[in-house]
Amino acid sequence: MSRAVRGASLAAVVAVAGCGGGSMRVGARFSTDWTDDGGVSIGRIWDKVGSMPIPASADVVIGVAGNTDKLVGLPLGGGSKWTFAHPLDARPVVTGSAVIGSGGGEVFALDAHTGAVIWRRPTGGLSMLGAGDDGSVSVVTFQRSGGVGSSLLAVTHDGQVVSQIETDKALGSPAVLAHLAFVPWVGQYVSVLDLSSGDEIARVTMREQTSRAWTQSGSLWFGQGSFVRFDAHIRDASKGQATKVTLPARELPGTPVLVPAGSEPVMAVAGAGDKVHLYARPQGTESGAGVSDDHWYATYFRLAMGFGISQGKLGWVHSHTSDFIGGAAASGGLVLCDEQGKITSLDAKTGAVVSEADVGEPLKACVVSVDAQHVSGPGADTKPFAQQLADAVTSDDAQLVVAQKLLLRELSTMEDDTATKTLVDLASDPRTSPDMVPDARAALANRRNGASYMEAALARHYDFLKDVLRPPPVGPIAQALGAMKESGASALLASHLLDPADTVDDVKQAAAALAVVASPDQLPTLRQFFGMYRARATDDDLAAAVVSVGQALINLQDEPNVAEAAKDDDTVPYAKERLQALVSAMPAQPGPAQTDPGAAPKKKK
Repeated sequence: MSRAVRGASLAAVVAVAGCGGGSMRVGARFSTDWTDDGGVSIGRIWDKVGSMPIPASADVVIGVAGNTDKLVGLPLGGGSKWTFAHPLDARPVVTGSAVIGSGGGEVFALDAHTGAVIWRRPTGGLSMLGAGDDGSVSVVTFQRSGGVGSSLLAVTHDGQVVSQIETDKALGSPAVLAHLAFVPWVGQYVSVLDLSSGDEIARVTMREQTSRAWTQSGSLWFGQGSFVRFDAHIRDASKGQATKVTLPARELPGTPVLVPAGSEPVMAVAGAGDKVHLYARPQGTESGAGVSDDHWYATYFRLAMGFGISQGKLGWVHSHTSDFIGGAAASGGLVLCDEQGKITSLDAKTGAVVSEADVGEPLKACVVSVDAQHVSGPGADTKPFAQQLADAVTSDDAQLVVAQKLLLRELSTMEDDTATKTLVDLASDPRTSPDMVPDARAALANRRNGASYMEAALARHYDFLKDVLRPPPVGPIAQALGAMKESGASALLASHLLDPADTVDDVKQAAAALAVVASPDQLPTLRQFFGMYRARATDDDLAAAVVSVGQALINLQDEPNVAEAAKDDDTVPYAKERLQALVSAMPAQPGPAQTDPGAAPKKKK
């Protein structure tokens, strides 16, 4: 091809691209003036190519490095790292054995294993949307200038343009199988183009948002927020009866998405949507389709989480040293890359680190493709789930707070002493985010185990000179210990009645617990508090503490103090009224023995 053609824009290339005749056309390409054929045309395509084997895509990590002017490839199954210097204006795509990228006014294809150039063509500066490749031909879609309409370019591996299409419709990211291009468009249709003729030979109406088509785990898939399998049921897609896999709905931090919309360019530099992301690997089954290992995954900056597919139950949390910017679910686990260029493989069921690799330099973005490779290996020692949660929620990282609040709720449901210790630490540490403290205190109040950790916390009092900069969470600990009837904690609780660093609510809750667990050893402290505040309580919470201490005194058979206070007009009204009720509820004391005046006197012996 001449130098003039190679330097032409994509619009000019269409004039020289060959277009042959075709048959079995369903109408004008990407025309909405079309009556749904009930799956007839797509059914013919399934009958024609459905039994063909689909080769696995390359197992490789492609990093965007430098000033978005360099690609770094690291084969995951063995092989040498490679680099390719080229300006990039969009995220590269790994499809089949090729890497498709664009920038500097051209689009190019590289061998995913070696980085060798397969082909390159001018684009006129259009933004790449997505690409598909079947080992012999690549199909690339572009967003046209101004963001209205799309272009499609099909190039064989020897560099020949076989099809060029311009349309005013919003195309998505295509897939290629058996020299047929499966092209999603306007989020609703998938059209099948015969690349030999450029004709649209089949179309299917989707009932799921669909902007991407791709091959994975031996099948062709369509979708965006869910996975629709290309199988014998695809002819029933317009009836909503195609084979579909959807992840269970559950609360997740940052509302991550499964895949970005294929009808919008993906920027060359990773953003928040890459750091907060969902991952799942669809796979065909005898009954239709499912998710590999019955697990799916989410990342939130430097946290990775694994969930069960049935109910979306959180199974593990991995805390990393830097933010994740890309990844892929694999058979056996999850492969992630971070902004430092580290590649980490995690076990599907435990989150244990199975393997690690390094591209050798920081990355602006990365694309992970894992199709044939299985994540397996001995893995690092797996921490108990409660400890994984503890590590995540106690991490001193302000950007993690949204996820930490969710993980804190998970932790609070665990009957494990480690969970109690973590809640105590969070509520006690002055570095804990103010957004986390109320949740930690509330969860701690509802604990019914881990008393030793609570008691250890009560033994610490605010002391600036000893670097104890926040009082322990006395209130919620008191609520928990009182509910557990932990009498062994009574001395520690009593020590906080007169601590000026504790809040009035802390004192109120400590007194309420002492009303249940106080022992005679605490009588001096109880009497001192009662005497100091029963006439000087400045608010209802402090007065309520007086009443609780009064109950503790009654329990310890020190009724006279309480009875006298209940009658004394100096006692604050809130406390006086309630103390009177306590005194009235006391059992009547037996008086001196009475003599019956009519009885005969007893005889002296």
